[in-house]
Amino acid sequence: MRYWPKIQTSIPRPRAPCGTCQKQAGFFARLKTDELGAALVEAALGLPILLSAIVGVLEVANFMFISATVENAVLHASRFGITGQTAAGSTREQQVRDVIAVQTFGRVDMDTVEISTQVYAQFADIGAPEPFTDENASGDYDLGEPYTDVNGNGSWDDDMSVAGLGGGGDIVLYRVSYNVQSLTGFGDWALRQINISSTVAVRNEPY
Repeated sequence: MRYWPKIQTSIPRPRAPCGTCQKQAGFFARLKTDELGAALVEAALGLPILLSAIVGVLEVANFMFISATVENAVLHASRFGITGQTAAGSTREQQVRDVIAVQTFGRVDMDTVEISTQVYAQFADIGAPEPFTDENASGDYDLGEPYTDVNGNGSWDDDMSVAGLGGGGDIVLYRVSYNVQSLTGFGDWALRQINISSTVAVRNEPY
């Protein structure tokens, strides 16, 4: 009979964690449930978005306000212009400019705003070129072709208008153009190319 040797096995007991390991484990456990400072982190993440939204609303509102005031100012200026009135010590052009300044409530820089008034004989002439004879059938006016000098400036023009406020019964086209300025300064990069333009055509009273 053969006897096999007896093999003894033993399971090693886990060693007790060291003091440093216990401290680290306790720190991470507390960190998982610690909410101290959470509001500050949330504010740091959400505040820029909130401020950007507020600034955006203000800039859009400013743009819409200026657009509405410019349109209203052109209407008031044309209503004044059709009367042909001129105050002592001033000109009609200056008075039209003053009306626009008042009706835009100081939100338009009068040093940069562009105000133009063009006079036509009839509404159908607005934006039309001076009549000419297209001798070479090119579809465009070429130097030397006969034309009618409607505005009397001695040369052919692609717009037959005359600058000014006209006389009694004339058609006057009022146009105001303005580059919008940012309200807060943060929108300058986006608004510097945005232009507001308003146009109205009226017939002067027969004064």
